Amino acid sequence: LDVGDKELKTVQGVVTRFCHDYGMIDDMIIFTKDAVTKNMLLTIGQEVTATVEEDKTSGGLKAIRVDAIQNTWRDSNPTCDASEPNMKILIGSITSLSKDGGYINQNTFFAMEDVCEGFKPCEGDYVQAKYFINPTTWSSEAVAVTPLRYKQVDKVRISSICGRRGTVDESIFFTLDSLRLPDGYSPCRDDLVNTVVVESNQSCYVWRALCLVPVNQDRQSHSNGVNLDEPYEDLMKDKGELEVSRMTDFGTLKQGESKRMTIWIENKGNIPQSLISCRLAGWVKDKQFSFQIPQKCENSPEGYLSSFPINQENLSKAAINSYNDSGGTTYESLNNASIMKNGVIPEEHFCLVKDEHLHNGENKQRDDVEQPIEHVNITGEIVIPPGGKTFIVIRCTAVNPGYSKELLLLGFSDFTVGRYIEATVTNEEELLIAPVEPYSPRKAEIIPEPQPRKTTVAVPKCRRNHRKQLPSFLPHYVIPNELRKCVEQKLDVLTFQPLLAERLNLDNYKANFSTLLWLEEIHAEAEIKDFNMSGVTLKRNGNLLVLEVPGVEEGRPHLIAGDKVILKSQVYSEHIIEYVAYITEICNEDVTLKCNADFERSYNLEPMDVEFVHCRISSRRCHLAVEQAIYLGEKVLFPERLVLQSPQAIKTQSTTEYCVVDDGLEQCSQRESKVKKLQNKQAKCMASREVKITDAMRVAAQTSQLVGETVTLKQRAGEFFNPMLNEQQKLAVKRILSGECRPTPYVLFGPPGTGKTLTVIEAILQIHYTLPHSRILVCAPSNAATDLICLRLHQSSLLKPGTMVRVNASLRSAEQIDDMVKPYCKDGDDIWKASWFRIVITTCNSAGMFYQTEIRLGHFTHVIVDEAGQATEPESLIPIGLISEANGQIILVGDPKQLGPVIKSKLALTFGLNVSLLERLTSRELYLRDEDAFSACGAYNPLLITKLVKNYRSHSALLALPSKLFYHKELEVCADASVVNSLLHWGKLPRKGFPLIFHGVRGSETREGHSPSWFNPTEAVQVMRYCCHLVKSENAAVPVTDIGVITPYRKQVEKIRFLLRSIDLADIKVGTVEEFQGQEYMVIILSTVRSHEGFFDEDKYCLGFLCNPRRFNVAITRAKALQIVVGNPHVLVKDSCFCALLEYSLMNRVYVGCDLPPELECLQ
Repeated sequence: LDVGDKELKTVQGVVTRFCHDYGMIDDMIIFTKDAVTKNMLLTIGQEVTATVEEDKTSGGLKAIRVDAIQNTWRDSNPTCDASEPNMKILIGSITSLSKDGGYINQNTFFAMEDVCEGFKPCEGDYVQAKYFINPTTWSSEAVAVTPLRYKQVDKVRISSICGRRGTVDESIFFTLDSLRLPDGYSPCRDDLVNTVVVESNQSCYVWRALCLVPVNQDRQSHSNGVNLDEPYEDLMKDKGELEVSRMTDFGTLKQGESKRMTIWIENKGNIPQSLISCRLAGWVKDKQFSFQIPQKCENSPEGYLSSFPINQENLSKAAINSYNDSGGTTYESLNNASIMKNGVIPEEHFCLVKDEHLHNGENKQRDDVEQPIEHVNITGEIVIPPGGKTFIVIRCTAVNPGYSKELLLLGFSDFTVGRYIEATVTNEEELLIAPVEPYSPRKAEIIPEPQPRKTTVAVPKCRRNHRKQLPSFLPHYVIPNELRKCVEQKLDVLTFQPLLAERLNLDNYKANFSTLLWLEEIHAEAEIKDFNMSGVTLKRNGNLLVLEVPGVEEGRPHLIAGDKVILKSQVYSEHIIEYVAYITEICNEDVTLKCNADFERSYNLEPMDVEFVHCRISSRRCHLAVEQAIYLGEKVLFPERLVLQSPQAIKTQSTTEYCVVDDGLEQCSQRESKVKKLQNKQAKCMASREVKITDAMRVAAQTSQLVGETVTLKQRAGEFFNPMLNEQQKLAVKRILSGECRPTPYVLFGPPGTGKTLTVIEAILQIHYTLPHSRILVCAPSNAATDLICLRLHQSSLLKPGTMVRVNASLRSAEQIDDMVKPYCKDGDDIWKASWFRIVITTCNSAGMFYQTEIRLGHFTHVIVDEAGQATEPESLIPIGLISEANGQIILVGDPKQLGPVIKSKLALTFGLNVSLLERLTSRELYLRDEDAFSACGAYNPLLITKLVKNYRSHSALLALPSKLFYHKELEVCADASVVNSLLHWGKLPRKGFPLIFHGVRGSETREGHSPSWFNPTEAVQVMRYCCHLVKSENAAVPVTDIGVITPYRKQVEKIRFLLRSIDLADIKVGTVEEFQGQEYMVIILSTVRSHEGFFDEDKYCLGFLCNPRRFNVAITRAKALQIVVGNPHVLVKDSCFCALLEYSLMNRVYVGCDLPPELECLQ
């Protein structure tokens, strides 16, 4: 039947794809939901009959009617259709849990009854399940949920317990909430146990214990010292018909103020009660609270107080300065030497328990700081008769900034009654940075819809200065409407792309990463729309127009040079004029725009609507790289086994020929006799070396003559350009030079401070001089990292002019480029010309420009990706795709334990876009740590991975914890002792010789204006004081350039910078964790900000950024000689990494400040 240009056919086939509103038959015929007769629910695999039309113009097939031959979904019970033919495998992690079930990858629901027997799931667990699409809800549901990987571990010791959490063998996490234990057994530190563990993402731990069984089955139940099931509820109750007053909050006091409060005890019963002891049982610090006890039952305290007056005035300046100078003193037992004798109070009306040191302005170092508070026994006990009253006067000396809470325990003959004593201390500095206006979430500006008449005025695009236009077309990779609808309507993403549920492999590689990239783009588009502005006036800066964008400094919105902005004239008539502009520079909140020249001249302060446009260039390059990555094959993307290649450079034993392996072909050339003699001489020198090296490595010393460069033999007297390299660094360079693992990526694993940049520079120089036909592409995710490599190569003075080029993005401002790097950037403006330099340095994303020069596959022989852990996998593929899949060599440099890629879309993050290629490869079996097989090579296969372990940055006390948490205790302290020991006697250290301070502050987190970023005024002031002490210290003043302040929130950065400017310390660098990766300072001060102690279903809500173990790792590995952490222990104890830091600080007696949470009180 012909209908116009279309021909109708009836075909029978199978549904091969079906999403929420469209599907495909036999992967050839598309149909929409509307074409299905009777609105019948179809499933993949179902046989159908379809009426198909063929468009003669496009040749495409579309079904206009679809009839199901059989309906596999039973009407009576739709979920019964979870039959095997309709099931698919789902691999993911548990993202949320409730009593009845939970979610896998935020999308797929499972019921607890569908979890395999013996497995009690926990958030973070990796699982495998079978899932189906429920036809009534069009959402995925999982059954047969099992752990993805599990194993039994025998005879290991419990290494720590903190509250309801703990670790086994320092590498296995457990929580009592989901741990199976034998009846009568309560785990304790150092117990020897057997355990079954499942793979799970628990902060810095990758295994979670399902059960613990003591090796000694006769082990009796015992307590670890803190009963957390019912912490203090029973303690707070009145008992024995006594009534104890409950007004125990001092409220808000100014620092230095002193205040008193009376607590009454009244006996309302018929039996006399005896008060026999009274004590402060909390974390005693700085004696902020003290108390007075009568020695007999009295009905009024006034007469006794008049005989022992309490100073109601402010403390002396000396006392407060003593506290400020010390940054808070260490925790100590009450010093009652002048009042008590053998722990018994003398027979006087009452005693005042206080800290003599504070009032004397002293800050004495004490070795007995771990002494607990003993009971204050009352001589002769105080008997409270029926109807009688007695009192206790509590005094608060406002010393500790922030909130303080102490537990007062009143001991009677048969019971104990407790009351919490509370106070909040503020200071004048906090008022300087208090919120300027209440927080209210930003509401997107609603820009009127364009009227029918619209004129768009474009601006000539800023093009780089190049003679050759970029000839190849970069495809648009348009975001599918179906996926956009999925996100906007919050539908299950698996209905669009069911392949996301599978384990990543070569077959689903392109489909999965394309979807993840689109998800991130959809989020970015939606996010930037929230910042559109209405009715704003532009400023002038010379001929250019400047737009003021509040929040751009903290990345809200995230704008970069080159982004497009649309300026719209406000609607005064039916005609709208749109002016397209491009961002040329961003300075503070001023965004400079390049607009149409006529508009720039004629603009006269008219109000404009502003629409920010998400730039898709980066994403399109990633899409292209993913599309091309299929040709790299399994050897690069999914290596299962290692096939060794011939070394790229060898020196033959029998002749003086040098063989260079290039693209698989040996190119041997006989040199002149003079060169031969030099080569023989070098060969003899190498043979006499005591260190035995393989034939593949022996070429490293004779490269300059082969290449014909002007490097003299004197410069190459040793095997390496940098004679200071350690053995691991040398091994890495040799392996890279040999390239025996190519094209399988070689990994240089560089933990903090281990000199990976030095190793990379040496490797580049060795490749350049050894392999005359090499062409090296060096990339990193950021401009800062790429500029650093360019700068270090320049400083080596070993490269001839015309050897190296630095390629920048089109609109990168010259002001952001180091003066030493600028000369290498000039030739980078011509992409075609730049591609012929032997060393090309650019960012991963800008490497995408080389795809448009139509260079041949394998044009670059080596690709080095530095900071590879910070790049998404598609981003890393952009430079990698430019080499030959047969003989190209890939070197990934970085640390998978430090910061990873920044992903904004929760869906994209859930399905793995935040996992870098470096991290994914190093988790594959081929790259895994194996102490048995490679014990002599640092526990890793030396042909594939070299781990640098010699740390040249930090003091041993600062390195011990990150080494244990992240690096198997392998980091070795090799730093200059004169540097790292320089602050061991700083006067404010709680423990001399140990350069770490954890200052507990229970401040308040807050926000202001439209910024969702948090800040904490109390912590900010404490940070400012530490900076002041460091810079103005009489004995060991620290230059401002040697101090770095890290905080996870941009608003806290802003507040701390304001305070430092107020005391002329503006040159101290203050920034987020991301800004400090790769940097080091003598002193690092970390402000953690978050301080909300309320109870949430998820600890992550109140911890925010702090839950990220990689962010923690970066923050605590920047310091050389001193690390100061300022934060709220009651919040931080909820995170495994910060809990470990708190334990470490307490065990080493370097904790100061506020009271501790119950979980840690046993460590006092």
